[in-house]
Amino acid sequence: MTALLRYQAAILLRSHRWVFPLITYVVLIAVGGVGGKQALGQGLDWSAAMLLPVEALLTRSMLTAEPPASRACVAAAKGPARAQLATLATALAGGAVLALAGAGYELATSGNLSQLVAKGALASTIGTGLASAFVCLLVGSAVGTLFNTPVIRHPTVALLGTIAAVVVALVSGVSPASAALRGNGATLSAGSWPAGLPALAALALVAVAWTASAVLAAVRGSDSFPE
Repeated sequence: MTALLRYQAAILLRSHRWVFPLITYVVLIAVGGVGGKQALGQGLDWSAAMLLPVEALLTRSMLTAEPPASRACVAAAKGPARAQLATLATALAGGAVLALAGAGYELATSGNLSQLVAKGALASTIGTGLASAFVCLLVGSAVGTLFNTPVIRHPTVALLGTIAAVVVALVSGVSPASAALRGNGATLSAGSWPAGLPALAALALVAVAWTASAVLAAVRGSDSFPE
């Protein structure tokens, strides 16, 4: 599996498919800032929320980055399910790097660090912000997985479905990402969501999405992955 992850990471870097998600994330979190005056908790929530569409985009990019012939060779050597899981894991790892960078940016530009330090609330604020980012990262991965090839093979339907699912995931009360953001962290309750449930729901969602994608990749073969 390590070799597959290295291979997929090389594809991500050499194909430059990371450039657009990176630029998108930078623009989104910069737009969400208010000249260094935004409270750290609000900034972390914003960067976490923007991570969801960016991770869905990164996952979509990774699923279409490899040429079908190359994917067929890798699938024949290592198994299609393992190759698919390596692709999804690479996209998730890329999103995790962006999440940490976004949290670092919010920490560097926050306007209320001194107040949080004085109250002894800095660590808890960072922790809840990172928890929200974790949930949004998982939900973004699940959205990108379920609404793109090989689950949905038509490019236009996949793109529109991804956009619609991102919107629903951010605003719907049934979404673990929305619950985590409204509760100011996945460790807190949000509305009717019990404490800790958003994180568990996000883990279950991404597990189901990855399993379905791996199974369909094995069943449908490399023809499901257009260039």
